[in-house]
Amino acid sequence: MVFVQIREAKEGDCGHIMRLIRVKSASPKPGSHRGSTSGWRGGEDLRADGFGENPFYHCLVAESLPGPGESQGPCVVGYGLYYFIYSTWKGRNVYLEDIYVKPEYQGQGIGSKIIKKVAEVALDKGCSQFRLSVLDWNKRAMDLYKALGAQDLTEAEGWHSFRFEGEVMRKLAGK
Repeated sequence: MVFVQIREAKEGDCGHIMRLIRVKSASPKPGSHRGSTSGWRGGEDLRADGFGENPFYHCLVAESLPGPGESQGPCVVGYGLYYFIYSTWKGRNVYLEDIYVKPEYQGQGIGSKIIKKVAEVALDKGCSQFRLSVLDWNKRAMDLYKALGAQDLTEAEGWHSFRFEGEVMRKLAGK
């Protein structure tokens, strides 16, 4: 049994978080964000955007703690990256942009702990909703979210997600 604490990420965790993002993005699954990053500079942007004066995101890390008699120090084994959004109908919301737990640590409740901590942060900030998205092939994650009480908005309300990026954004902006 591994002992894990969920804590707010510190600037010094950026290297660990970036390594986990790279592992996740190496997945051959659709939507794993392989290929072009449209000018994103990885760890440099992660540090500046999350730990500057006005952070664009917040992050929690799952850190495994050594058991009694173990010599290995704490190790970051997962993360949950989130930010705050606003609903014209419901007010303050939190959006979990990305959650990842290293494969060898999956199935031990770490993802649930991250999600529960995001919910705690959301309530502390006065949020009325906690939102996230999941790719259609990730049944394991969908089952977890439903087991925790999440509502599938595609099934329940017919919502679809859309995205503008890169050249399309520049064209829209007239640039």
